[in-house]
Amino acid sequence: MRVRSRRGWDMTDLLPELGALPVAGTFDGELVALGEDGAPDFPLLCERMLIRRRGIVVTYVVFDLLRLDGRDLTGAPYFERRAELQALNLNGVYWQTPETLDDGPALFEAVCAHGLEGVVAKRRAGRYRPGERCWVKTKNREYWRYDMERESAINSRRQRRSSELRRTAATRRDPSTLERHALRT
Repeated sequence: MRVRSRRGWDMTDLLPELGALPVAGTFDGELVALGEDGAPDFPLLCERMLIRRRGIVVTYVVFDLLRLDGRDLTGAPYFERRAELQALNLNGVYWQTPETLDDGPALFEAVCAHGLEGVVAKRRAGRYRPGERCWVKTKNREYWRYDMERESAINSRRQRRSSELRRTAATRRDPSTLERHALRT
């Protein structure tokens, strides 16, 4: 079992739990870490992947089936690949196959109501073309607005913390301050 990012990075060692995937094939999907509220939590996923905190559970959400039993399925329409994927019943702690819905506007409304990132759609008759973007993403603007506000707040906290660290470092270099610290300890 090999796990590769969309940029081709080998991530197999970072995700040993995916080695138990019950089917050998080539899949297209996305890693997700779920927060306490059950919603996808990107910062939590980053913690798992970048800081390598193995205690954070990640789930591989499988969207598409590209190869199975040595058969190349990329030339088949999406609805056929999807039917084969659904038949595999990949639903466990570490992997899931989400439902597909035909009512895009209703799905997008539900996504917005739950504060999720957006909706990804593929053409039912679309073929998988490696290296090409064969899908469309419709973003929930409120999610992204909130995300930018949150990022701004995080950056502001980082700047304050960085400023505090610089002041602390400057204080430690001041000999009179060092003497005062030495007298207190």
